Amino acid sequence: MFLLLLFTLLIVCFSYFKYKDLILENFQLNKDYSLLISNNKTRLNLIIVGTKYLDKKSLIYEINKKLHLIKNKGDLLLISNLLKKKDLIKKFIITKTSSSSIEIKIEEKNIIGLAKIKNNDYLIDEFNNLIEVEITPNLFHLPIFIGKNSNKHASIILNLISKSDINLNYMSFSLVDERRWNINLNNGVKILLPESKILDTLKLLKKIDSQYDLLKGNFIEIDLRINGKYFLKPQIN
Repeated sequence: MFLLLLFTLLIVCFSYFKYKDLILENFQLNKDYSLLISNNKTRLNLIIVGTKYLDKKSLIYEINKKLHLIKNKGDLLLISNLLKKKDLIKKFIITKTSSSSIEIKIEEKNIIGLAKIKNNDYLIDEFNNLIEVEITPNLFHLPIFIGKNSNKHASIILNLISKSDINLNYMSFSLVDERRWNINLNNGVKILLPESKILDTLKLLKKIDSQYDLLKGNFIEIDLRINGKYFLKPQIN
């Protein structure tokens, strides 16, 4: 019995030294696998606030995809560099609120309209710069600027309308031969503006509209191309 026990112990010791490296390797693999599972359970929580036109879900996906390629899952510099490449973002603040949460406060550029150039859609910012974008329903309230280089003069016509204090429910603006504007209202009325003295013309339009309610759709075209005068095209039922 004693010899049998001794013989068994010798076999166990021999097996251990023979397969020691394999046993340790399997132990390390199991340890790494356990850590991987643990790390995957602790997912980074990204909170983005302040967006109006940016696709928040796409931005979170893009950030997570970048962070997945590096060891430091909370790399604020990587996130910052990614956000700087977004033309729509004016400024941002990144705050690490906890070990697994990051909050990004975004201020977008002031957007004043839309433009379509060579079948590509763009946003127009307050400085008349173009920002390529995919049109979504949350952009439908913005006026569309039509015509060659219309985006370069978008802020000018909008500022003149604001200064005139006229209430125009506009849908789009057409720049004709890069010289003058047509304003297209949501109710189908078209306003033809002159090349010069646009502010005075808009003030005149406000005055005659207060008298005759022209902008309510009683006329389909208001021709103001001759300074100080107006011509009306009635709606034919």
